[in-house]
Amino acid sequence: LKGKAAIFVDGRYTIQVREQVDAALFEIRHVTNEPPEAWLTANLKSGETLGFDPWLITADAALRYREAARKAGAELKAVDRNPLDAAWADQPAAPIAPVWPQDIKHAGLSAADKRHIIARKLKEKGQDAAVISAPDSLAWLLNVRGGDVPRTPFALGFALLHGDGHVDLYMDRRKVPDRTVAWLGNGVTLAPPDDLAAALDMMGKAGKRVLLESSTAPMWAATRLQAAGVEIVRDADP
Repeated sequence: LKGKAAIFVDGRYTIQVREQVDAALFEIRHVTNEPPEAWLTANLKSGETLGFDPWLITADAALRYREAARKAGAELKAVDRNPLDAAWADQPAAPIAPVWPQDIKHAGLSAADKRHIIARKLKEKGQDAAVISAPDSLAWLLNVRGGDVPRTPFALGFALLHGDGHVDLYMDRRKVPDRTVAWLGNGVTLAPPDDLAAALDMMGKAGKRVLLESSTAPMWAATRLQAAGVEIVRDADP
């Protein structure tokens, strides 16, 4: 906030945070025992606006923060550009580590089998598509691994899984080698990440029912779908 700040950590980092964060500038709180929502309600002032990056806050968290702000007489508002990014002059570029196939002997089932199993589950519930945003779900569904996250074999991206089993994968083409494209096959269409917004808009025009796990998906996706007139089904990542 303008006059104060807090940092919230879980039990793994209670020692580390005091060694690396200036306690004179940041109030150090336990994220479970002293959650951000309570701090916001206590410290926001009536009439103030709290900005947030809709790509970095889940849909569920944004609703909790909005309610916390409301109790203080304040409001929550999404920003178009994260102010930390604007101030971070030497920020590294987004990772583009290569994405490689996970062999069937390790995966257990082919990606095609997995896609159609999940697609059947969607159709059984009357859902037309699912937004897949969790990187571990992308890895499992498509039998791929990556190196975008240190010490964790994730390839970051988004996907739309349709009721016919086809997947539109929104991922930087530079990190998907030709052999991985061939591995994915005709049932997966690779598209630039910037195309995701238009794809969600088209879901609304087509009158689709779309599954979104609001506890993990970014608020941006929920807002975009809602604005497009999509019927959002808030359910667990399939």
